[in-house]
Amino acid sequence: MAPKKKIAQTVITEGKFYTISAANGKVVEVADYNIDNGAKIQLWDNANAEWQQWNFVAAGDGVYRIQNRFTAKMLDLDMGGVSDGTRVHQWEGAQASSQLWVVEPTNDGRVKIKSNLAGKLLDPGMATENGTVLQIWADVNGDNQFWTINEVTRKPKTSVKASAVKAKAAAEKAATEAVKAAEPVVEKAVKAAKPVAEKAVKAAKPAVEKAVKAAEPVVEKAVETAKPVVEKTVEAAKTAAAKTNTRKTTKGKRRK
Repeated sequence: MAPKKKIAQTVITEGKFYTISAANGKVVEVADYNIDNGAKIQLWDNANAEWQQWNFVAAGDGVYRIQNRFTAKMLDLDMGGVSDGTRVHQWEGAQASSQLWVVEPTNDGRVKIKSNLAGKLLDPGMATENGTVLQIWADVNGDNQFWTINEVTRKPKTSVKASAVKAKAAAEKAATEAVKAAEPVVEKAVKAAKPVAEKAVKAAKPAVEKAVKAAEPVVEKAVETAKPVVEKTVEAAKTAAAKTNTRKTTKGKRRK
């Protein structure tokens, strides 16, 4: 029978990457190499993939932020929940107590991983299959609440799909940052252009007023010229209407 591991065998060094294995050998991963905030954390067969590897960032004595190698996001409690069954997901690094975890070694080399905020343990529930979503639960000293932390010594496998997702996210982030960086320049340009535009409007105002004033006699003359024509047209329309009414009246009398 192989001797049990000693507690000294679990040594966490910041900057190195580790797998976090459940009792059945499956490891903790970010589901579907999802890089978004809120992506679920689950168990899966160890494929030596970057989204299954974690960096323990020291945040105090035995307290860590647990950062995914692929997404660079942290293990976090959904909505900062502290009750049994609160889901564990990933979120960008923040000064939030929901991202703090205490690693408690045991005498056989395994550890318990406890939420510093909730005082409850990282737990997969009673399920063991691939896709089991992680949660926190009160410490019941169950075998499912013990984890084995192993240093990654092999080069992680690459994935074309995962790399494409990451590259797309990086490009979108770069574009967003570029737009954000350009905003002050645009605002400054608009601010600088405003006095110029106002000056141009002010300079043009006398010319516009002059043009309007010069056009007034022309407009008045055109109206005066058109007046007899309009009056004649109106008079002709009245006469035509009167004749039509007379014809209708005469027909009506003949029928009687």
